[in-house]
Amino acid sequence: MSTYIVSGLCSLLLLLAPVSAAAQGKPPGEGKRKLVISLQDAIKRTLAVSNRIKESRAGVDASLSLKQQADAARWAQVDANLFGGPSTKNELLNEGRGTGVGIINSKTETGDIKVNGVFGRAVIRVVQPLYTFNKIGSFREAASRGVRVSQAAVGQQASEVVLQVKQAYYGALLASDTRAFLKGLLKDIRGSLKTTERRVEAGSAAATLGDVYQLRSFAARIEKGIADAGEGHTIARDGLRTLMQLEPGVQFELGDKNLTSTTVALRRVEDYEQTADEIRPEFVQLREGIKAREALVEAAVADRYPVIFAAALADVAGATNRDRSRVPIITDPLMHSQGGFFLGLNWHFDFGIVEGKIDEARAEHMQLIYKKDFADLGIPFQVRKAYEEFQTATENIKNTKDAYRNARRWLVTAVANLDLGIGEVVQLTQAFILYIEFRVENFRAIHAQRIALANLDFATGEAAKSFTVQ
Repeated sequence: MSTYIVSGLCSLLLLLAPVSAAAQGKPPGEGKRKLVISLQDAIKRTLAVSNRIKESRAGVDASLSLKQQADAARWAQVDANLFGGPSTKNELLNEGRGTGVGIINSKTETGDIKVNGVFGRAVIRVVQPLYTFNKIGSFREAASRGVRVSQAAVGQQASEVVLQVKQAYYGALLASDTRAFLKGLLKDIRGSLKTTERRVEAGSAAATLGDVYQLRSFAARIEKGIADAGEGHTIARDGLRTLMQLEPGVQFELGDKNLTSTTVALRRVEDYEQTADEIRPEFVQLREGIKAREALVEAAVADRYPVIFAAALADVAGATNRDRSRVPIITDPLMHSQGGFFLGLNWHFDFGIVEGKIDEARAEHMQLIYKKDFADLGIPFQVRKAYEEFQTATENIKNTKDAYRNARRWLVTAVANLDLGIGEVVQLTQAFILYIEFRVENFRAIHAQRIALANLDFATGEAAKSFTVQ
């Protein structure tokens, strides 16, 4: 008989061990009133306050600024230099100040340096790109794709946040239900223990001191299971509090009192795979990222060729102590005015740098292609795995429900027989163990079903589809 008891207690130990690990997540909150928070409320609040999502939104802003820069490269660029300083004296004779004379005569010689004035100069250049062999167009295309990559990253973070909230929420319900169930059983076990102790004290042959010790050990094991479930409940609630960023003093309770199964009419698994291919944020990121890398490769190749441009130049200088020359072939750097329009060509040559940049861009492009190849295999596997887990958990809910109900009937019979003095403690503990095993397995099956559905939503990219990401 003692062998059965020890075996049963070991099975119970293994069964209850996962309960304390049901929670995932972590966070703080507001006010001191008690809040009732449903799963939808928890998701909406977490999406609104998540720092990870805010970080991703900042990434979108950065991508938009890069796009703005790439778009602006189409237009003329203005370069203005304004400067001034002390001026040396330069005084021309009359023939040097005339027009068409062809010579310059000056009273001032180069050795007679006399600084007794100031000068100012402005050089303004306007350059308009005309033809760049699609370099600007490629950068614009890459920047536009980059914005979409960043926007998809926001969706990815939102999907992960939704999944974490569901894990914490359902984990708290699982731990709560398990703890409440074990507390109820502990009362029954203690009742049977008192009955057995009375019979031992009365010298009844229907009970032994060994039976008392076994029931006490069993009760202690149940108490440990209650403590483990309580720890899991605390961790899950703290995780949910952290995700929602509630103030430390805020009290809250879950909108659902118990963990319940759900009935969902699943579509074909191929439909879920198709949905994932269309809207899963990671797929969107990879598709847009590959297109962006292709554009960057084209931009790198365009660096082999010149940039053809039109330009306008205005160069004006004046000084307080210098005469203006009228001879067109001579330009005084501190006293003149000139400008004009022209076409130009800018062609950069180097010894391997451009080719290295092209190779680098092509390698980064191939990295994303290989990553997409992996995603093409991995993400559909995620979908199929969650799909199968949901179906298995749904079937397990039904099977464990039938099992724990029958085990409960056996337990009621065993308790009644013990009370009548015709039952054995070993039968009672076996009934308790089976009842606990199947009831807790039923809780876990319901939890597994809920998590599998959450994983399916995440794998297809539909997790955050019905929520507005702030």
